[in-house]
Amino acid sequence: MNRPLRLVVAALVVPTISALAATVVCWPIHDGPLGPQLLVCGLVVATGISAGLPACLTWLTPKNPEN
Repeated sequence: MNRPLRLVVAALVVPTISALAATVVCWPIHDGPLGPQLLVCGLVVATGISAGLPACLTWLTPKNPEN
């Protein structure tokens, strides 16, 4: 897979997985007050993106052929 395509895939997959995780976590409290929903969903999305970005950068880093 070429680098631009990998970049696009990484840019789309990490936020999508984070949003899906936030939806699953927030579903039980969807009838509750809006403040806690936003706080929990925001924390899940931020955690997912901050955990996923280093993985994406590692995935996008070209392999060193000398090793």
